[in-house]
Amino acid sequence: MIDGMSRFMEEKGFVSVADTVGRAIPSLTDWQHLNLNYTVKAQIDQNLCIKCGRCHIVCEDTSHQAIYARNNGERRYEVNEEECVGCNLCVTVCPVEDCLTLRSLENEVDTRTGLMVDSGRKLQWTAHPNNPLSSADP
Repeated sequence: MIDGMSRFMEEKGFVSVADTVGRAIPSLTDWQHLNLNYTVKAQIDQNLCIKCGRCHIVCEDTSHQAIYARNNGERRYEVNEEECVGCNLCVTVCPVEDCLTLRSLENEVDTRTGLMVDSGRKLQWTAHPNNPLSSADP
């Protein structure tokens, strides 16, 4: 753990752990201000996949069961876009760099929701049509 932290700090140009304190604060926000039109889906590069199964296990056990483990009886991991919510767990556990990535949906139908993703229009919860208070009078 110490070696990993040392390498991380060196890569980022940090001299001490104190240099990292507070760095994330400017990017924090309330959930209601997140852009609900930002939608991503996991994708697996089959040429890089070593078939370790970590993506399937993490998705199956803790998330949305959106990664199939077999195709025609062979071990082959594939994303079911109708179930994928882009949570990033599979990307986090994959040991092969760039094998599992997130693809942004841009002006296309999200197969999970059936709704068109309008990537050019930011939509916060405060204005979302599913929010019962979005059209309430002040």
